Amino acid sequence: MKFISFTLLCIFISLVSSAQFKNDLKREKLKGKVRSVTESEYNGSHDSLMFKAVYKYDDNGNEEDFSTYSPTGEKLSKTTFKYNDSGKLVEENRYKADGSLNVRTTCKYDAKGNKIEEDNFDAGGVLFLKVLSKFDGKGNRIVKDSHNEFGILFLKRNSKFDEDGNEISAKEYDSHHGLQFTITYDYDGNDKAGNWTRRTMYKNDDAFTVTDREIEYR
Repeated sequence: MKFISFTLLCIFISLVSSAQFKNDLKREKLKGKVRSVTESEYNGSHDSLMFKAVYKYDDNGNEEDFSTYSPTGEKLSKTTFKYNDSGKLVEENRYKADGSLNVRTTCKYDAKGNKIEEDNFDAGGVLFLKVLSKFDGKGNRIVKDSHNEFGILFLKRNSKFDEDGNEISAKEYDSHHGLQFTITYDYDGNDKAGNWTRRTMYKNDDAFTVTDREIEYR
């Protein structure tokens, strides 16, 4: 009887551990063996490039490098990532173009592997932003609460998603629960793996940004 109980306990622990693991590709709802993602963000009329962002992923599907570039190709920032033995992201370090540290972020997770807390520190190690999040059963972040250095809520974002895990709408509120913005997203086109290739963001019904996405696979 004790042997059976011990075996069941081991199976349970194994199932919980596997449920906890979500690599970055899964968190970001990217399909396939993605090597890199390049996002070119334009203004709402899609005639002026604002910046480019390049995400690179390792063989485990975790992000290993994130860099942003100006429209003329100069690097604006670089972010590096640290993971624990179970593959969870535990720390991000964002650097300015000159290589100096800008922001350090530490992360905490719930039992399902969802990133529920992000603590952001400036270069001097002072906490200036805490982000608390809530997720639905599919791992979509439906609530994002941003708090300042005093722990006071200053921005709340409630989001909705489609069946593929793409964010389709969001509402942002201030600290007094006053609605600031209503945001919607339109997706136009998918690649062979089923990942979107163009997204238009509308803020209060006006086209605000257009993002073109190119994905390289292994």
